[in-house]
Amino acid sequence: MQSTRQSWPPAAHGADWFRLNRHDDPEPAESPEPKGDPAPADDPEPDPGPEGADKLGDAGKKALDAMKRDRAEAKKAHAAEKKRADDLARKVAEFEDRDKSELERATNKAEAAEKRAEAALSRALKAEVRALASAEFADPEDAAAFLDLSQYATDGDIDTDGLQDALAELLERKPHLRKQAAAEPEPKKTTPKPDPSQGTRKDPAPVDYRTAPREQLQQRLAEFGVRLRR
Repeated sequence: MQSTRQSWPPAAHGADWFRLNRHDDPEPAESPEPKGDPAPADDPEPDPGPEGADKLGDAGKKALDAMKRDRAEAKKAHAAEKKRADDLARKVAEFEDRDKSELERATNKAEAAEKRAEAALSRALKAEVRALASAEFADPEDAAAFLDLSQYATDGDIDTDGLQDALAELLERKPHLRKQAAAEPEPKKTTPKPDPSQGTRKDPAPVDYRTAPREQLQQRLAEFGVRLRR
């Protein structure tokens, strides 16, 4: 007798046969990564030179230009290090709910980046002081040595006005640090040009007293105390 029991296909016994997921459902969107701050742009306008820069000679102007370049490079390096530190600080916040070892590594990186940012800020401060002091100080390094530069930086920004006031007060307290005025060069001595209208001057020809007039001979002999007989 033939069995009337319905037979199911073999695939029906697998787990996939009972999945009711719709394949036309869209994939879940991934959460976007947080964007960091935009890269620091170069200064749109160059910093103006310190007062009195127009009185410097060629060597002083070259030194001032070099100081300005150092200051701009130091500021740029500080901005880059600060951005890196901020990015790592954000990653620390993201890793708080993850594995602790990853959090520790991110924390160490953030601390190292913060130290680099502080070092870059210190270099930027010193470059700023040297540039501002180049016009009035005999040695701009003295200005940085006598000031506590940490007082003139807030959240990575340099207080240029405060530095200028501090440098002026420093010169009042220690006037020996001021640059001495350069001595005026002595005027060049000029030799008068010969007058072409006077012609060429020649030394007179020697007198031949053997044929010279008697009076001229007597005058010459009188110089030696000798008199001619009449």
